[in-house]
Amino acid sequence: MLGMELTNLHLLLYFPSSSMVCSLLLFLASLSVMEYILPAKLIPGTLLPDKSRQYYKCNGLYSLILLLAILGICAKCGIFSFMIVAEKIGELFTAALIFCFMFSLIMYVTGCKSAGRSASLKPEVTGNFLHDWWFGVQLNPQFLHIDLKFFSIKAGMMGWLFLNFAIAAKQLKDDGTLKLSMILYEVFAMVYILDFFWFEAYMTSTWDIIAERFGFMLIFGDLVWIPFTFSIQGWWLLRHTVELTKLAAALNVVIFIIGACEKDPSSFLALPHIFRCCKFSIFISEVFV
Repeated sequence: MLGMELTNLHLLLYFPSSSMVCSLLLFLASLSVMEYILPAKLIPGTLLPDKSRQYYKCNGLYSLILLLAILGICAKCGIFSFMIVAEKIGELFTAALIFCFMFSLIMYVTGCKSAGRSASLKPEVTGNFLHDWWFGVQLNPQFLHIDLKFFSIKAGMMGWLFLNFAIAAKQLKDDGTLKLSMILYEVFAMVYILDFFWFEAYMTSTWDIIAERFGFMLIFGDLVWIPFTFSIQGWWLLRHTVELTKLAAALNVVIFIIGACEKDPSSFLALPHIFRCCKFSIFISEVFV
């Protein structure tokens, strides 16, 4: 009986509070407004089977900078704290997961009812609910001229960066300083994320964008998998002491640069583009060397 009560209490600890739900919705709403109003470079997508072409607004870097500025001001005024995010990460995860389920159901219903005839909006319905809900029924659903698939990827990458800030804030509060291993993780991840937004236009030619329909699989991947699993090594470092020597730190940096240039050795001669080819798999292991 006591064990059951403890289990129920444990589950309640991760039930999303109104503050975390509002934070998630406010983040997505703010990002959508910025996506809509900020200047953007229109990038033509791949030619679709019906010879039509989707155009993508690439202003993610502007949105990221503006969001960081707003959060910085709010933190300075005591309105927002990354520490709260770190302390309620379980609630935020649950809120994001529930949002993905609800959002994917909305995409399924609206997609099935869509009267669009273009390759981007024409519903592809098999009649199998689980299949259509999981894989989606529309290629490029839109809302207020915002491509929801492209938007979700950017939201996930920004979410990953904000969770990393929360991790750093937590270690600063607990230990009074950032450990060298944490600094390396934060820097490597930040470089990868900034690289993503700097070369945002490249995403328009990836398989997810040009071929995958927008269902639960992609929604979950963008809004839950990217921010919450890509930051796992940061949470691990928060709870485990990893003492690195300066030599080990230097080797980690060398490994990161080599990984960034592994596809194009000439990148060593072009430092501004040195991180163009970097892979997430490279820096998963840096902090554990």
